[in-house]
Amino acid sequence: MIFQRTDPNAHYRSLRLMSGAWELGFSLYASGMRLRMGRQGRPPSVLDFCLGQDEETFLPILAAVMKRLEPLPETAEVSEIDAAFPWKGTRPDLAVHLDPLLTFS
Repeated sequence: MIFQRTDPNAHYRSLRLMSGAWELGFSLYASGMRLRMGRQGRPPSVLDFCLGQDEETFLPILAAVMKRLEPLPETAEVSEIDAAFPWKGTRPDLAVHLDPLLTFS
């Protein structure tokens, strides 16, 4: 999956990136920035978790997520996408998963 920047929308209010079948991006809420991902034109359902309010972590986390998604085909199923991340099968928790996410090679 290769993502390109496009105009924000209701689901990705701060940053919206699109690939062939997927959307990925940020939305700012009172509690902090959320990283979200879903099928194009639908509400985010694959990734949707709070990054908090530390702006210095937003872009490194986005880059790490994109690096893990890059080898996956556009036809990947949600379970394949989930398996690419250190939280596979659970809810993302940056207190637990941040270091493994950022140290992916």
